[in-house]
Amino acid sequence: LTMGHEEAVRDPTVVTGTFLLNNIYASILFDSGAKRSFVSHKFKHLLNQSSQKLNETFTVEMANENFLGCTLTLNNNSFQINLMSVTIRSFDVIIGMDWLSPHHANIMCLEKVVRVHLPNDETLIIYGDKPGTNLHLISCIKAQKCLHKKNHAFLAHVVDQQREEKK
Repeated sequence: LTMGHEEAVRDPTVVTGTFLLNNIYASILFDSGAKRSFVSHKFKHLLNQSSQKLNETFTVEMANENFLGCTLTLNNNSFQINLMSVTIRSFDVIIGMDWLSPHHANIMCLEKVVRVHLPNDETLIIYGDKPGTNLHLISCIKAQKCLHKKNHAFLAHVVDQQREEKK
């Protein structure tokens, strides 16, 4: 839970990306090393649903809330996911084996891809962030907070024409 985004992008055992959770963009880490799926304390307030007490004891940095039946949307495919609220440093959501296993998901380490088996016997391929991309992203949490405060938002793609091209 302490892995940062840059570390995760370089780590060959996980896949990261930005996907919809309850129709809100979330920074997500797919991690086969995580037993459960988690949502950050900061992001849980954006889920617009009430939490429930856990049925079993699970000790992870103040885990005492469970968000049942959230909707994870990956490439226009909707999946139900249950999330446990914990403190997460760099991500909004961590998807663990409790979701990956029943969906017959495979994390393709080298390609930074997650393959998910769909009920109609098709395979959904989810492309994650790759190392070496020069995008500087703010977290979805920061963007949501700015928008909730009625700040103006602008989407810009800036290219430095003065910069020498690399060959």
